[in-house]
Amino acid sequence: MLKSSFSVLVIVMSFAMSANADILFLDLNGNPKEIEAAKAAAAKRGEKVIVIPEITKELAANQVKFKELTQKANAEYLKKGCSVGIEKTEACAAVAKNLDEAMARENKFRQENELNAKTLEKSIAELKQKGVQLSSMVVSGHDGNGHFAGRFGDLDDKALSDAFLKNPPMGDGIRSLALWGCYTANISSLSLYWKKSFPQVEVVVGFDRQGPLGNSPANWALLKDFLSKEKELTQIKDENELQKALKGLDGVRITDAAICVGGKFSNKKLTMDLANVQSMCEGPYLKDAKIYSCYLNAEEGCANPPANTSDSDLRRFYEKLQDYAHCKEVLSPEQQVGVPSPDTMIRLIHFADVKKNFVQNFSREIADYNQLLDKVGAPKDLRWGNIQKMSRAEVLGKLNATARYLNDKTNEDSALKPEFMALKNFMNLGIQPVLGDLNVPFTWVEAGAGPSEGMKNGMVTASPANVTRVRKDYENDRATRLMNEKIESVLKTNSATKAQMEAIGAREKELQRQMEAGANFRDIMGPAQQIDEDKQKLRQNNWKTISVELEQYKQQLKSQDYASSEGQKIFNAKLDELVTSYAK
Repeated sequence: MLKSSFSVLVIVMSFAMSANADILFLDLNGNPKEIEAAKAAAAKRGEKVIVIPEITKELAANQVKFKELTQKANAEYLKKGCSVGIEKTEACAAVAKNLDEAMARENKFRQENELNAKTLEKSIAELKQKGVQLSSMVVSGHDGNGHFAGRFGDLDDKALSDAFLKNPPMGDGIRSLALWGCYTANISSLSLYWKKSFPQVEVVVGFDRQGPLGNSPANWALLKDFLSKEKELTQIKDENELQKALKGLDGVRITDAAICVGGKFSNKKLTMDLANVQSMCEGPYLKDAKIYSCYLNAEEGCANPPANTSDSDLRRFYEKLQDYAHCKEVLSPEQQVGVPSPDTMIRLIHFADVKKNFVQNFSREIADYNQLLDKVGAPKDLRWGNIQKMSRAEVLGKLNATARYLNDKTNEDSALKPEFMALKNFMNLGIQPVLGDLNVPFTWVEAGAGPSEGMKNGMVTASPANVTRVRKDYENDRATRLMNEKIESVLKTNSATKAQMEAIGAREKELQRQMEAGANFRDIMGPAQQIDEDKQKLRQNNWKTISVELEQYKQQLKSQDYASSEGQKIFNAKLDELVTSYAK
């Protein structure tokens, strides 16, 4: 039976726990070679390595198994055409059930075995209870602006810091950080995240560009050599000596390694004091920002982000943006206008993976949307076909065309308005945030990632169940609006109440004028409430006259042809309910 990774902390050494401090290794990528390198360095230091989570062969195999089952179920769903809006068949129902079950098993596996803020805090608490002391921390994963993610978890700088703050003094003894991911130790990342989250740390090593591949020997050699020489590195005060020491570490020659000791930063090209980082922001570092907007908006010549995600003009500007990310903290609001978002940019670079994950996770919801488009008679070219083959220009073109169409349709009052409203909600809360705004989890920079809970909520808005809910709300509102309009019409035309309604109308206009002039809302609440009460009294005092005309109007509304039989039932029931409630 597979053990949960967080009920047992693995001590990757054979000898018993001692009073010596140990190295904590947060293994989001599942890289045994890196762990071996850390273990070798720990042996020289007379320490042990504590790995969270435990990536056993059984755990890795089960992760692959669950992912393959989901991919197989999704492939079958796509193969049968169920994702492109064909009529639902028994075959589609069967493969949809299989896909639901496969995704549920994979999500359950993730929740029980992956590292996140909650499970990290629990693990640190268990270490504290065991009396463990820590000297260093290694975090291995894909990084994006203080955010680590990988096959086995998802953490950001705040989650890391909070786990130690909630379990004092566990973090106090950590004197070094080895941040094994892209852009983890550039000037901005150090300034914005790691120096603030771990102020007691004396030395940080990572990468100021892309990190080496997990299977690169230089990767393991650098980690081992850094952890072995950590104490000597912390003693360096001279900037030139720091750069010399960095270049002397194994693996540095063929990696983009960087180091920070105290307030001194060094990569292979320069050394500087982090106290002077603001001076970097005074130059025209955003002169190349047009490449970002070009691909983001799919302008001419930038129809789709480059297929090469690691070496392109877009990636090179992203690297520059990473170097200067700290500038956003020191620039005035006026100077920040037009500063690109690194978070959005890395997802733009991996747009192909974003599309893959979107289709893999939400093919059924896309099918519901396509079927609903067919139901309302929308143009066929608004349906979503093979999203993975679409360029960004094609995606944005379809998003814009669909938005125009649905905006027009939801401005009309028709029997199909609930369907159009559901379609519009799906566009605004489902497709647009993902494919247009690239508002997706950081893990989506790789294929095979799962969705966030918020994404799931937006993607169900075109489902049959949600359309039924929107239909009910719409028909109830329509009935209420028409009946209230009829009551006001009777009061305005009846000789006994006409003058009073005109006086109330004048008071309403005055309140409207005050609101437009910027009156405090609390100042007009009382008069507004009084108007409602006066209208209610007029209704009650003249109900005998109103009820006769209202009953006739109700029957008239019920007898009118309506394109939605289900909508008419809801509407009629609400009419009866309103008349009964008004009479009380």
